[in-house]
Amino acid sequence: MKKFLLSISLTLIAATSFGQADWRTNFDPPYFQQHFSNRFYVDTVTNPNCKWQVGHPTKTVFVSAYSNPDALVTDTLNTLSPNDTSSIYIKHFRHWQPFHVFRLHFWFQMNGDSTDRGIMEVSPDSGQTWINILTEDTTYHFFWSSPKPTLTGSTSGWQSFDLDMIEWGSAYPGWGGTPFPIYITSDTVLFRFTYITDSNSVPRDGWMIDDLYLEDWAEGIAEIQNNNLISIYPNPTDENLFIHKIKNTDKQFIQVFNYSGQLLFEEKDFGGTNIDTKNLQNGIYLLKYSNANIFSIKMFVVQH
Repeated sequence: MKKFLLSISLTLIAATSFGQADWRTNFDPPYFQQHFSNRFYVDTVTNPNCKWQVGHPTKTVFVSAYSNPDALVTDTLNTLSPNDTSSIYIKHFRHWQPFHVFRLHFWFQMNGDSTDRGIMEVSPDSGQTWINILTEDTTYHFFWSSPKPTLTGSTSGWQSFDLDMIEWGSAYPGWGGTPFPIYITSDTVLFRFTYITDSNSVPRDGWMIDDLYLEDWAEGIAEIQNNNLISIYPNPTDENLFIHKIKNTDKQFIQVFNYSGQLLFEEKDFGGTNIDTKNLQNGIYLLKYSNANIFSIKMFVVQH
């Protein structure tokens, strides 16, 4: 199955209930120390000389944060020694809802030679299993909203890291009604950032991260939502999406949204059995069907 790039800011469907656990930090004092420092754990057990620090960068290349004054840096002052491995863990407490936006974003700079490298991993089960985000992105259905980064060598200024993990945050079935291949099995998701230097003794600054944002939220109207009102087929679809209704009523309302929250189509007196999808681009969409004061939401895929 072909995968589609998701860019999600799911501000669609009006709702009366709302859940979120998203958070962001620019590492600046005193707010970071008061509210977010307990989410970050420097691994001094594996490496007592772990270099990760939060503070103002005063190095050769790293001289300012993305948003001053502070950033997360492999040593805010000193260059890195050869043959060093430094890891830091970020803990996130999930907020469970039936359908989630789940996205990680930050800005970063790298300064190293071609074999110095950063490694990013995620654990869906509080640290029992670790998955390499960059090398296993296809296997575990990660989607890049910006170009997939390369965490080796040196960057030219600040670069964007923008990862959608929508399939990790959703309890809806996957493509064609089959389950998504992996679910988060714990209320705690861990991210591990590791920077490794080679044996070259040329001084380097390493890895710097700033303006980290973990987006984790959902919307819904649980009191009046009934997803058994309709079924849809085929899914994925090409030219037509057929809608099978339990019963017909006088008031039927159809809306189609894309994953950026844009309303693409609506029909306020819907009496048909299908909607035309041949002009929709390949991608994932949400169908909202309303029947009086009850509604259903169905996710469907267009693949031409």
